[in-house]
Amino acid sequence: MWLRQAKTHQINARDPKAWTQRNDISAPVLDISAGEMYDYVIVGAGPSGLCAAKTIRECEPDARVKILDSNKTVGGVWSKEKIYPGLKTNNIRGGIDFSDFPMHDGFGVPAGQHVSGEAMHQYIRAYAEQCGLLSLIDFESHVAEVSKLKDIRGWNVKLRAGTEIHTRKLIVATGVTNAPNRPQLSGLEEFGGPIMHSAELGMQGTALTDNAKVETVAVLGGGKSAYDSVHLAGKAGKKVEWIIRKSGKGPEWVFPAHTMGPLQAVREKLPARRIVSFFSPNLWNDGFGWIRHFLHFTRIGKTIAQKFWINLHKATLEDCGMRKDERTKVLEPEQSPFWYGTASGIYSYEKDIYDMVKTGQVRVHREDIAQLSDHTITFRSGVAIKADALVTATGFSAKPTVNFLPETSHSALGVPSSTYTTSQHQFWDALNAKADATIGASFPRLLAGPFKSPTSNVIQPFNQGMDREANYTPFRLYRAIAPPGLAQAGDLSLAFVSMFSNLANTPRMELQCLWAYAYLNDALTLRPDPATVFDETALLAQYARHRAPYGHGRFFPDLVFDQVPYMDSLLQDLGLPYWRKANIFAELFSPYMAPDYRGVVQEWLRANGGGNQRVDGAATTTNRDVKIAMDEEGQPLLKANGKTH
Repeated sequence: MWLRQAKTHQINARDPKAWTQRNDISAPVLDISAGEMYDYVIVGAGPSGLCAAKTIRECEPDARVKILDSNKTVGGVWSKEKIYPGLKTNNIRGGIDFSDFPMHDGFGVPAGQHVSGEAMHQYIRAYAEQCGLLSLIDFESHVAEVSKLKDIRGWNVKLRAGTEIHTRKLIVATGVTNAPNRPQLSGLEEFGGPIMHSAELGMQGTALTDNAKVETVAVLGGGKSAYDSVHLAGKAGKKVEWIIRKSGKGPEWVFPAHTMGPLQAVREKLPARRIVSFFSPNLWNDGFGWIRHFLHFTRIGKTIAQKFWINLHKATLEDCGMRKDERTKVLEPEQSPFWYGTASGIYSYEKDIYDMVKTGQVRVHREDIAQLSDHTITFRSGVAIKADALVTATGFSAKPTVNFLPETSHSALGVPSSTYTTSQHQFWDALNAKADATIGASFPRLLAGPFKSPTSNVIQPFNQGMDREANYTPFRLYRAIAPPGLAQAGDLSLAFVSMFSNLANTPRMELQCLWAYAYLNDALTLRPDPATVFDETALLAQYARHRAPYGHGRFFPDLVFDQVPYMDSLLQDLGLPYWRKANIFAELFSPYMAPDYRGVVQEWLRANGGGNQRVDGAATTTNRDVKIAMDEEGQPLLKANGKTH
């Protein structure tokens, strides 16, 4: 990392027994006599899980692989049961493809158009068929809990049906859009009409669109899923009462697919250009540190960077057109796109939502809900509106979909938790303080956070989120993939993929899957350093929090303008070239898309002598020649800041 180092306090060494109790990574319970043993189990059959399985099979053809998924069909958020008419991707065709499986005309999507939900499902299914993955999937398999095996390194995966599956290595690829976040609203039982989350529109949406008794639909939320819900109801001819919380973060950015003006460009490709990433704060070394130093540490450079973001904000407002009519101004986001991460979307609708607002078919309310009653929603202001149905477009829960046991292991595993002990909170608080000092030494503006308005110098108070979601810790994973406690202890048996959000999701996902495979097989060129793995993990989590406070950075890395340098870091760890363009001009100005990473798995295999062999048997207590210290109870001693705890 190229950040300036801040002078901070050292994290005091702690008693080993107390540390083990705080961050329990012991192998608690089970022997392996009761269930099958796989080489790899993957939880999730969405794009990330399929990509992980394909990567494993490409690197290790004889591996025993099992994919578990709770849905009835393949695709994750694009499974058959979760799509509905009018649903489209934010990306246009070519922007969401797997690098080795380009979308073609046979899927019914013309070049330059957004991909429908149905086409996306068919595309993902075709990918699974092409790669021979469908036979590996157990559908309608709900994971109840996961715990470590006894006497052998690996994991026990217990399904809700009671079945137990054992695996040497586990990849969690459920993503971050899995479990709906259902707001706690008073009077839900008295409302009397259909109530559903926007994620359930694929299965329950006809209760709105095809129900003659539903004349008015209320939609709660200000994000892209709220736009989608409003469009679905409005297109069906329903009146819509659109409620955006007054106490929340307001509407999110929903952009036209192309920038306006004489030099039109596909909007999703703008942050995929390396030169655009220079204007953003950044944790990673991409070889252009001198440019970044100029833009972020010199007076002239800072002025240029500031002008860039001011002009981007102004141009984006003009492109969106919300200020062109008094009735649509209420949908203008509060802050510059700089602060939103991927809490945004592309305006890809068949019926113009802004026109529906102008005609009165859609009414927008900036209000907080006080109470629901019989077909009535009462706001805290005292105003009441009538509605026959309610859609809560309130995002997804911060609670992880996989329940790891014991709960005392959550801190070391880096999974979101509401059960940290006091000492675990103190441990991470100390790491967070050190990370904030490092970030502040390079990018003090990030620590200040958004202002109340573009013309104000008053800081906008940080919004913790809704209800119980604020109680969960964020994902804290090394490189957003590896559990820091296990990585430090040399236990390379667990990885997470796509606990992350960015615009170039598919290239990032493919690189994460390859990184995860290399990590699980101790084959990274640049391996996690046991002395600093917790420090680097905390730095990424805190950076994400400060970088996208109006997005999802509170819960997981949420990158847009800094996505290319992050992918560079994965390639560096893999020992592969990260400048992948033909010349310096293309390197700076040509967007990084899926074709730039085509064949990266074979490229890595060639660089590593053609493949990787799995080592059977019990795991060792060494990792890349680094001796792992053990306490008198045989537990690995975790370290932070180079000191044993």
